[in-house]
Amino acid sequence: MLIVGLDAAADLANFGYAITRLETNVLHRIESGVLGDESRISSLAARHLQVASQVLISIDAPLGWPRSLGRALWAHQAGQSILVPPNQLFRRATDLYIKRTTGKQSLDIGADRIARAAWSALNVLGILRRELAHPLPMVWEPAFEERFGVIEVYPAATLAGWGLRSDGYKKKNEQIEARRSIAQFFGERAPWLSELVNESVDVFDAGLCAIAGGDFLAGRAAGPTDRELAEYESWICVRSSR
Repeated sequence: MLIVGLDAAADLANFGYAITRLETNVLHRIESGVLGDESRISSLAARHLQVASQVLISIDAPLGWPRSLGRALWAHQAGQSILVPPNQLFRRATDLYIKRTTGKQSLDIGADRIARAAWSALNVLGILRRELAHPLPMVWEPAFEERFGVIEVYPAATLAGWGLRSDGYKKKNEQIEARRSIAQFFGERAPWLSELVNESVDVFDAGLCAIAGGDFLAGRAAGPTDRELAEYESWICVRSSR
């Protein structure tokens, strides 16, 4: 099983990836870096994904929009009030669940940077579908039968699920020491993570996305509370407890 961790960004130059192979609960890194451009995506698909028997793509980006947002905007006209409260309008059911269970607040999908990162993530998935000539469906169960599957993840919530702090590894003056601590914790599960400590945060996060994918496959991530709604809005797969 290949697990491809993707940390989405609006610019492909900052779109991190970590391609790993899962063997006996240990993730082995095959390749990592930033996508850069479409040619790199095509190359990765041909060299790694196309030849794999099964692939899980674990991506840090909203892969759907709140249903209430779509309904409200469909009938909205300029200057009219919107009666739906902001937290119901801009946050999905999964965002509210993550806040309730982990204390972490994922970014509102309507925010500028995350909205553009979401667009970029969906575009990358579209490129992969084209290159692989294969559908990339969202999957909801660890024992999925499809050759390729996609899940949405959130590294900060994954760290919280493991009982780790997530508030320092991106801060300029704390990030290296914080990343070392995280890498040491995952030393047996993902021994290569220590090699990404000095890489960009995008690549380090991609490694955490791969770890989140491993949690999902191990059955440690809570599934959607409403499957039908999740198929519209998406669902963040995060380790529920250590």
